[in-house]
Amino acid sequence: MDCFVVKQTREGIWSVSYDGETFATYPTEEEALSVTFKRAAERTQAGIKTIVVITREGKDEVCGTTLPEDET
Repeated sequence: MDCFVVKQTREGIWSVSYDGETFATYPTEEEALSVTFKRAAERTQAGIKTIVVITREGKDEVCGTTLPEDET
């Protein structure tokens, strides 16, 4: 399963990570989410289960957890 994490790293800066590695930063939450959801949709269309986690404090470790079957 692919996992994207969007988190506020400090006031005014949002980072986007994939597979535990930050690949982009944006000045607004809206920009970060727009790019992330576009990439997640592409992965989903390719048949890959994908989740997006959005947090202000967040930790990338949430992607390593197993969701119950009805939530995947």
